[in-house]
Amino acid sequence: MKRLLLLFLSSLFGLCSWAQPTYVTRCNTSYLNMTNGLPSNFIDDIYADSYGFIWIATHGGGLVRYDGYAYRYFNEGPGGMVLRSNTCHNMVEDRFHRLWISFEEHTKVLDLKTMLPVVPTSRNDILRRILGKLSVKVYRDSKDALWLVTRSTIYHVTFDDVGNVFRILRMGYQVNTPDIAMEDIDRDGSVWMAIDGGLYKLAIVHGKLVKRTISPTLSYMSDTFFTCLKMFQKDVWIGTSKGLLRYNPTAKTLKVYEKNRSGSSLSHDYVSSLAVSEGRLLVGTLGGVDFYQPETDDFLHWDTGSKTNPLCSNFVNCLFVFHGFTWVGTDSGGITKLNPRPLQIENFYHTDNITSLSTNAVNAMYAEPNGTLWVGTIEGGLNRKARGSNSFTHFTADNSALTQDAVSALVPDGNERLWIGTWGGGLNMIDLRRHTGIVPLSLPQHYAWLTQFVGALCYDAHNRLMWIGSNDGISAYDLQRKELFSPFKGCENIRGAIGSVIDRNGCLWMGCGSGVVKIDLKSNRKNPRLFSYIHFSTKLDDPKSGIIDKICALCLGHDGTLWLGSNGYGLYKRMVDRGGKTVFKAYTQRDGLANNVVKGIAEDARGILWITTDNGLSRFNPHTEAFTNYTVGDGLLSSQFYWNSAFASGGTLYFGSDKGVTVLHGDNSASLYHGRLRFTRLLVNNEEPAVGSSVLDKDISQATQINVSEGDKSIVFEFSSLSYGNEQQSVYSCRMKGFEDDWIQLKPGEHGMRYTNLPPGDYEFQVKFVSASGQSNDMMASVAVSVSPYFWKTWWFELLLFIVVGLLARFVYQRRVKELRRREAERLMQPIEEALRESEEPSELQHRIEEILHVQQKMKRSKQRSFLTDQTEMDRNEKPFMDQVMAVVEQHYMDSDFGVAELADALGLNRSILSRRLGMETGLPTSQFLRNYRLDVAKDILMKNPHDRNITEIAYKVGFNDPKYFTRCFKKKFGVSPSRSLIPEPKPKSNSRHL
Repeated sequence: MKRLLLLFLSSLFGLCSWAQPTYVTRCNTSYLNMTNGLPSNFIDDIYADSYGFIWIATHGGGLVRYDGYAYRYFNEGPGGMVLRSNTCHNMVEDRFHRLWISFEEHTKVLDLKTMLPVVPTSRNDILRRILGKLSVKVYRDSKDALWLVTRSTIYHVTFDDVGNVFRILRMGYQVNTPDIAMEDIDRDGSVWMAIDGGLYKLAIVHGKLVKRTISPTLSYMSDTFFTCLKMFQKDVWIGTSKGLLRYNPTAKTLKVYEKNRSGSSLSHDYVSSLAVSEGRLLVGTLGGVDFYQPETDDFLHWDTGSKTNPLCSNFVNCLFVFHGFTWVGTDSGGITKLNPRPLQIENFYHTDNITSLSTNAVNAMYAEPNGTLWVGTIEGGLNRKARGSNSFTHFTADNSALTQDAVSALVPDGNERLWIGTWGGGLNMIDLRRHTGIVPLSLPQHYAWLTQFVGALCYDAHNRLMWIGSNDGISAYDLQRKELFSPFKGCENIRGAIGSVIDRNGCLWMGCGSGVVKIDLKSNRKNPRLFSYIHFSTKLDDPKSGIIDKICALCLGHDGTLWLGSNGYGLYKRMVDRGGKTVFKAYTQRDGLANNVVKGIAEDARGILWITTDNGLSRFNPHTEAFTNYTVGDGLLSSQFYWNSAFASGGTLYFGSDKGVTVLHGDNSASLYHGRLRFTRLLVNNEEPAVGSSVLDKDISQATQINVSEGDKSIVFEFSSLSYGNEQQSVYSCRMKGFEDDWIQLKPGEHGMRYTNLPPGDYEFQVKFVSASGQSNDMMASVAVSVSPYFWKTWWFELLLFIVVGLLARFVYQRRVKELRRREAERLMQPIEEALRESEEPSELQHRIEEILHVQQKMKRSKQRSFLTDQTEMDRNEKPFMDQVMAVVEQHYMDSDFGVAELADALGLNRSILSRRLGMETGLPTSQFLRNYRLDVAKDILMKNPHDRNITEIAYKVGFNDPKYFTRCFKKKFGVSPSRSLIPEPKPKSNSRHL
């Protein structure tokens, strides 16, 4: 759309220099074009669906979906999901998550859940015929109705609750442009539309589309092309081929903005698009993007000639604003995207202005409590900037008493003096109250050489000392006696000192060329000028490695944690193990650090660490252990930082680089759009499975379950937070729950995870995006993963195999038995056959053989009858075992000599068999069975006692030869003594009377 006309009008435009909007300079810029995967640089429209994906309509490249990392193509040609056109006008999503796409040849509807084309149900399938017509535009109004515009007809489509077409209204029109401007300005479902040589309002009246006049002035403009409409500040802004119109619906007034010689007018008369971003009206033209200034009623300009964040092309086709991001689509340069910066940054660097920061790299910084900033540079001297000012005052060897222009360390003492360490000129001081009068520190000649090349300074308030780390050792200066001394034996051997801090335990840590030195500042009780120290010379997290580690940055956190930066091995955290031993944990590029060469560490008011490195600035959250990295693209002066390059004061952070000073006033990360974490791509065996296959029933962005098999050697998940900001620095963590418990943190910029040879089972793949800000907006996405085993490992196959093997074994066994019988029969028949062949009278021999066989059959039947007769007789005569036992016991229980052996002999069994069978029948040992039988008989006699016997007599009667033993056994079994069982029941009293 607008193609030939745009190219013709753009040829009339000459490039100029305009005032650039500050909004543009405070944003980061990224470019999407054919060099990074966009199929065409001609952009017609940009749209965001309800799931957070960006859709791009191109001329020549068709429809594209963008997830912040990669493109998904829906064009005609190799690699695309065919929608049969490479010329796409625009798209819009309905409330049923269907994307309606206007192509040159037709309109297509894409189901966003499956990414498959669909046609909503309509009466007589009329919608299908409408979709097949040459398309101009699709639009969704505020009442969720869709407007389909073809070359000659406008269709108004409404839907029922399930997404089927409820009603279609139509109206013919005439237009002399390949595009139509339309907008639901009044938010009532009636659309303002540029048709029939003017601008009209289309409304639904009594079930029909009716064209209504908005203003007579707007109705007769047949020589003007209307391109876009937007409501802003109660006025309707109208883009045309002859400038920008501002129409007030209340006052019915119309104002025209055109290009003129003024630098604050429109950059071009052809206005192609309008957008509103954070209260600003953006105007897209053939000369770039203009920002309307309500205060002055004019425009600021952003184009390809802008010094900061230039446009990719001045021929703007469309503007799209999405959660604070501004997307500019052009017809020749692709897309320019403005991203709100996550950091509130102010940069100071050297310019031609004499009050700017001095030249060369920044090597030292200090900020006073009142906000005055001191900056030392290499060969540029000392700089001072008052709070609220952007001008620097310079102190150099030429205009002051500064001994050397290479300033390498800045530290205040307890007397309101700023100590200035230089590289090659020793020490200087300046009064912080007057900010004038640099005074060199005078030292005896034999000590002066120790402080020529200063890399670290640290004020010791406990001992009133200034500790000095230089290229020639560590020394201490007594502020009271004004004397320099050697604080410990061998201090001159600690060379290349840089960076220092005092921890909560009163220990000074100073980095050096061979590790770090820990000096106990309270160890000088016996000798005020002699301190104990420990030298950590090898790699802190692996002391036995023998690797020399240079520590060059130190920081003490608010919680007392000591952080150390290495010149090649990353960031260290000091910890104490259970045994009280000091240990260190390392964080490197593998964990997300921007670079392993750490130049400075500072902590902000929220406990977040800011780490300057050789390749960017890292933001580290100690609680989540997540890094976020920033580079020049995020507003930094440089990604190359220098020594002593991080300093914090009063909530403000200062970073020194080879280009100047970056001041961080705040962090906007938590307030920026954080997107919606989605899966963007699934690969199984390096191929994308089709929706509707055995793997997926929905597009991977909407899927809740995927099904693969053990034979699938690799599975790849790709994902994105859809935040469209700093994707290359985003850090994700993921795991396959059920296969692994620990989260795997990916490197910055990585957005995919591959698994190979997953064993059969049910898993859940989880991915999370944890920002370094530690805010509660951390996101997680998950999808269930079912890995089915090889078919020969399934239970049903194993059961089937077991049955088949069993049947086969039975068949083989039966065949074997049959074969053996056949062979045996042959073996038996062979001599008979031979005898028959050799016999002179074979018939007689055969007759004799038959008689022998007949006799054998008679004998077999006789044996069977005898066995059955004997079995019947045995069954009839066999007496139950317990009946035999009871009969013997009843006969012999009164005999005290009758015991287990006698019972076994009487039954004809040995004692073990008797015990086993009796135990199975009664559950009692044989001896206890006999004793219980006698006691039961004794109890029966005691209860009845017909002959008034005593206990002793009864004991002897039932086979006990010891009355006392009888009494104990009786009481144990029945719970009462035998004597209680002899007590007679009382007789009832007689109630009779004598008369």
